[in-house]
Amino acid sequence: MAQSMTVGEDSGITGATTAPAARRGLSPWLVAMLALAMFINFADRGSLAVAAPLLGRQLAIGPAAMGILLSSFFWTYSLAQPLAGMVAQRWPIRWVMAGGLLAWSLATMLCGLAGGFYSLLLLRMLVGLGESVIYPANARFLAEHAPAHQSGQANGVISAAMFAGPVAGTLVGGLVLAQYGWRPVFVVLGGVSLLWLLPWFATTLPAPSPRAGAHAAATTDAPPGWIEMLTNRRFWAVSIGHFCYCYPAYLLLTWLPSFLVNAQHYSLSQLAWIGAAIPLCSAAGCVISGTLSDRGIAAGRDETAMRKRFMVGGMAATGLSMLAATFAPDGAVVVVCLASTAFSCGIMSPMSFTAAQKLAGPLAAGRWMGLQNMIGNLAGIAAPIITGLVVAQTGSYRMAFLIPAVMCLGGMAAWGPWMGPITPVAWRGHRRSAGGGPATTVD
Repeated sequence: MAQSMTVGEDSGITGATTAPAARRGLSPWLVAMLALAMFINFADRGSLAVAAPLLGRQLAIGPAAMGILLSSFFWTYSLAQPLAGMVAQRWPIRWVMAGGLLAWSLATMLCGLAGGFYSLLLLRMLVGLGESVIYPANARFLAEHAPAHQSGQANGVISAAMFAGPVAGTLVGGLVLAQYGWRPVFVVLGGVSLLWLLPWFATTLPAPSPRAGAHAAATTDAPPGWIEMLTNRRFWAVSIGHFCYCYPAYLLLTWLPSFLVNAQHYSLSQLAWIGAAIPLCSAAGCVISGTLSDRGIAAGRDETAMRKRFMVGGMAATGLSMLAATFAPDGAVVVVCLASTAFSCGIMSPMSFTAAQKLAGPLAAGRWMGLQNMIGNLAGIAAPIITGLVVAQTGSYRMAFLIPAVMCLGGMAAWGPWMGPITPVAWRGHRRSAGGGPATTVD
């Protein structure tokens, strides 16, 4: 039997890989490149949080105004997600990823030149716009190329890098902050990020997989429309669960450095080490859930049961950890509770993205993730502002921790009975039977 030829992704030609290649899935190098991009993405988006304790004092920016600055990244990041999903679904992933990284890295560097609140506000919005493409691009790429037994691990490694980014950003940025001040924090983090472009352009990307080709053969060329996606029950279930997961994660990302310095009275050097250790707990959770769920699926266990075990269990553990942080007897115990929260968030992270990729399928993964990430990252707008207002009104962070604790109840319901099975959605008006007639089932 003749084998079809393969071509690179950037050529724009659709090809097929051999069956053995499909079984192998993505190469470790490609997963590492995607993970490194996510690592850089989160290191750069957390740069303001690292600089905030010193920046706020020098520029006379109070807690409420700082909450707005920390939130501003998510204004453009969240609202641009549907457009980013369309771009990622339509254009070559190589150029989508490279263009986004170039834009957000340069904007991060320019934050080091900001003279006040409004210039920082504008630049942080530009950082958010550049970073908006990464999740839709990853979703499309993994939906096309990662087989079921690898998707959890691939998402786990990428999610681990997502949480490890703030580790490096907090550690490196915190040490730079203590030694040189807040302006070099932005210049160093943004400048180093640009180095990723060199190996990215030297990497050969795979052609569309047989799985994507088979899906395309059974459908029309156009992805499902916005109305069809927005009226799908499972889309809303996974998206609302994503919001409930994002809120505590972004509370830690944006306010943890200020909490450690202003409430716990740690030095800037201590901030660098403690603030870096907590996101490591999230990274560990990502690797554990991604690896164990894939092993269970490879051993023949039900995919929905394996994924949901970590999704719903992680949500419950996050709520309990935040509740404990609210009422813990002393500051040291609060820090331990926040580390537990970070670990639980890590457990959930790869499962949320893996479920979305499975539900959407290769035809709609980029657009789905754009919408889901827009809804989820509204938590990035809400968490910094609400936390800042709570701190400004009460002088304490404790009540701010209670909000995500209650929110996790809704997340458990969304990812549990509301979402139903994690199986591909049969898009109305797109799915066709082998004989050309209408599909026998729709979602």
